[in-house]
Formats: sequence, structure tokens, C-alpha cells
Amino acid sequence: MHLEYNRYYRYHALVEALEDFKRTYPDFTKLYSIGKTYEGRDIWCIELTNQKTGKGEDKPGYYLDGNTHAGEVTGSMACLYTIDWLLKNYGKDPQATRILDRSVIYVIPRICADGAELYLTTPYMLRSSVHEWRYPDYADPDGLRPEDVDGNGEILQMRIRDDLAGDWKVSDQDARLMVRRAPHDYGGKYYRLFCEGIIENYNGITFDLAPARWGIDMNRNYPINWKPPHIQNGAGDTPLSEPESRTITNFLLERKNIAAATYHHTSGGILLRPNCVEGDDKMPPPDLAIYKVLGTIGEEITGYPCQDIFGAFADKNAQWGTFMDLTYEYLGINSFATELWDLMGRSGFKDKGLAALTKLTYKEQEEVQLKLLRWNDEVMNGECFFPWKTFNHPQLGEVEIGGWNPKEGRQNPPVKLLEEECEKAMRFTLMHMETLPQLVIDNVRCEKLGDNMWRITAAIENAGFLPTASTYKAINNRITEPVKAHICGGKVLQGDEEIEIGHLAGRGLALAQGPYGAVSSTGRRKKVEWLVEGAEGSELCIAVKGERAGTVCHTLILRD
Repeated sequence: MHLEYNRYYRYHALVEALEDFKRTYPDFTKLYSIGKTYEGRDIWCIELTNQKTGKGEDKPGYYLDGNTHAGEVTGSMACLYTIDWLLKNYGKDPQATRILDRSVIYVIPRICADGAELYLTTPYMLRSSVHEWRYPDYADPDGLRPEDVDGNGEILQMRIRDDLAGDWKVSDQDARLMVRRAPHDYGGKYYRLFCEGIIENYNGITFDLAPARWGIDMNRNYPINWKPPHIQNGAGDTPLSEPESRTITNFLLERKNIAAATYHHTSGGILLRPNCVEGDDKMPPPDLAIYKVLGTIGEEITGYPCQDIFGAFADKNAQWGTFMDLTYEYLGINSFATELWDLMGRSGFKDKGLAALTKLTYKEQEEVQLKLLRWNDEVMNGECFFPWKTFNHPQLGEVEIGGWNPKEGRQNPPVKLLEEECEKAMRFTLMHMETLPQLVIDNVRCEKLGDNMWRITAAIENAGFLPTASTYKAINNRITEPVKAHICGGKVLQGDEEIEIGHLAGRGLALAQGPYGAVSSTGRRKKVEWLVEGAEGSELCIAVKGERAGTVCHTLILRD
């Protein structure tokens, strides 16, 4: 099986790829539908693990998804790329082998399958679902709505000459670039700038922008910290009003072994971490320290800065009802969201997030755009920008249509750069997969105290980077059960067969403390002890289980 990363896969091609993985690697994959979309498409999950080293549910779990937003199709391709690499490299690459032997990976490459299909087969762009939803529902639907009026297969920008009141003008540096008209500009050529489209019920003089036809934002529809649509745009009528968000929420609630997660978005070139509605001072300090360590490594791998969502967008505006809040704030799962593809970064612009862009002066914005146009000319042979062309609009008369390619340019990488972006995303998720908690049974001792009487002791340790609960938020929320050790095969004479150990810290706690005077973290190792009755030579088994750390067993023979 050979996947090509020179196009964005439609739904049928994506499903065929998943089915090929299942046929080619039956000992490493399970493929199943976890629910249906609004239009009835299956939402597919492929489960990856070496089934010979244990069942997936008995291993620490990792969650990976793409296409929460319909147009962010790079995420689906990055998921396929990661699946492909792990399966092909098992037994050849030590990292792939470790990951598939020790853990289970749940991959949902495309959540908004309906929206992605519309996006890939029409000129339209939409946020998430094809479920038509406007807020408020009584809003006047009239006005300018996006439409491919010139029939070139893209919905671009439309500039209308208005020398009197136009608020845009052509840059003196490059005729393709539109810049803001200065307050004291008079006597030149000026334009009004809109999305290419058709005006519903045009009165011949004025028009407004029509409300969004597909207004649902799936990443504002999750129940934790949900706010109604008059506060949070795109939230939907109620939390989990959409079948896709309900399906994903139920999936996470049912799989209690998931300890870490990454979800792929576009664009912007940034790694995002919690929190979404408040600052870092509200996060448990050990979690914040661990996030900063992982974020720094992620920056080295991807070249993308890591920032909390609350601080990254529009100068600390809360994002309500997000998937990140469901996974970290409620479930306490160590979570990251990637914003893949950095068009602005191709110009040399280093700052990330909406807040950074809004702080640029008009002149600085012009310089960034000029550099992007040069990159497009020199690297992309002009493929990402459509030159302005005169068009006789059926309602507005002569207009000009052009601008950046909205799909393969602004929102997603051009296909010749797609594999590079997928590889970058994969390297980050592989690193994150290797941080999962890892239970170890060590120093097992059997001491004979008398006829058929034995003292059994052992050390239970977490050799992973993350704590056995995944985060300290999970411990605070009491969302995951503590680690427990169980002995069977002999009669326990004192105490219980099952001992509750609690949660064990991971290696991350010590690494996060910094180099000055740091010592290895405590709380990673606990002693367990049983007094048992059994005949010499008989077999006992110690089993240790953590909901997010998996299950490990050790067999011993009673002998002095």
C-alpha cells in the first residue's frame, strides 16, 4: 500500500486508505465507526497497537484527530501520514516499535466529514457542519453571500471602485496588494473590498453581509465552559447539539485509558495548549511546568511556538465550549492542538496568533504581505495568488476579482508542501506519544516466614514522563481511578488482595523543575507487601493497573 501526499483526500479515498491499513496490518489495527455525521457518514476510528503485546484497553491510550473544522483538511492528511509511518516502521524503527508495543493509539482522521466533502468538491468554505444554522434564527438572510460568480472554481475577493468613499487602495509597491486608505488620502483610486459573491434582494444601492449559512463551530459546541451563541459565536443552540461533537465526547468518556491527545487544525503555525478561558496562573503548577517542557521540545521539532490558547488569540479573549476544555479542563488529559501551515511565516514573520497580527501597524502589515507575494512568486511560481481580473458582475457592474487562494494557500498548504507539513506534525505527535505513563513492577521479593507462609514485596514504579493520572488536573478533578496492585494464586493472610497505591508521579516532574539543585522526583515509586499462604513451588501473579497507565503483570514462584 502506498499513500500519496500530493492531494487532499475526499471521504471515499480516506476510508479506502483506512481499510487498506486494516487489511495490510491485521495484527496492529482495528477499524470501526464510532457514530454518524449530520448527513449520515460514518465517523471512523482506527486503533493502532501491537495486539501480541496486549489488548489496547489494557495499555495507556493516545488520542489523535483531524478535521474538527471542515476546511482544515491538512489535519486528516497528517493523521494518515502518522498511521502510515507507525505501521510501516514497526520492527524497523525503535520509536515506532516502542509506541505500538507499549500503548494504543486512537486516530479519528476526519470528524466533520460532511463539511470536508463540501469544502473539497465545491468553491464554498465553511467552519464545521453542513447543518444550516444562523444566529439569531430570525436574522435577515439577505445580503452579500459568498459565491463563485466568475466560475473559476474559487471564491476569492472582489474589489469595487469607489473613489469617494472606498477604504482600500492599491499598494504603491505591488499592484496585487490592497492596503488601507490613509485618513488623509484624497484624489486617488479607491475601492471597497468584499468577498466574491451575490447579493440577495439587492436594492441597487446598499447591502450588508449575509449571516453565515453554516454557522456551527464544532469547537465551540462542547459542554465544558459552553456559552450560548450571543456570547460565543458558533456555539449552537445547546452543548453537543451536533452529532459529531456528541460522538467524540462519548468516545472519550468511554475510553478511560486515554492519557494524552493531539488534535490537528490549520492554520497559523503554532502549538496550542490549555487554558482556553483563563491564564496560566489558574493551572496546577506541576501541569504548567510539564506543558512548558513539552512545548519547548515541540518548538524545536516543528519550528512553531507553543502558547496557551487564552494568551494566543485576540489578546486574552476566552474561547468557550472548546474541545481543549473537554479534554484537559474536565477529563484532565494532557492535550495539545496544532495549528499547522504557517503562510505568514513564509514571509519571515515570527510572531503567532491573532493578537500578534492585530498589533501590526498598517505599514507593517503591508511589508508582511509584500514579502508573502515575493515568496509566492519565487517559491510557488505564483500559484497561491490569483491576479485581479475585471468581471462584469450581474448586480454591481464592473468589478475586479482576485486575491490569495483561500483553500490551498491561506488555509492549507499548497499540495507540493503538504508532505512536509504532515511530517512535521507527525514528529511532534510521536514525541508526545512517548510521554505516556508506563507502569513497572520491580524488586519482587519472596521471603519464607514458616510452613507455607510467605512475605511478598515489590516496588511499583511509573517509568513514563507523565503521571499515571496524565495530569494533576485529573487528580484534582478525581476523574480517573488510582493505581491498584492485586495478587492472586495464594491465600492472603493479612490485608487485602488488592492494594490501592494512589497516583504515581512521572519523570516529567523532575525535568520540569529545572537544573538548579534539582533532584529526581519523588512519588514515582511505591512499595507493596502481602502476607500469603501457599505451597512451595506454586505460582503467584502480581497485577498492577492504572486506568491511564495500563496493566502490567509479574509471575513468581514461591521458593525461599
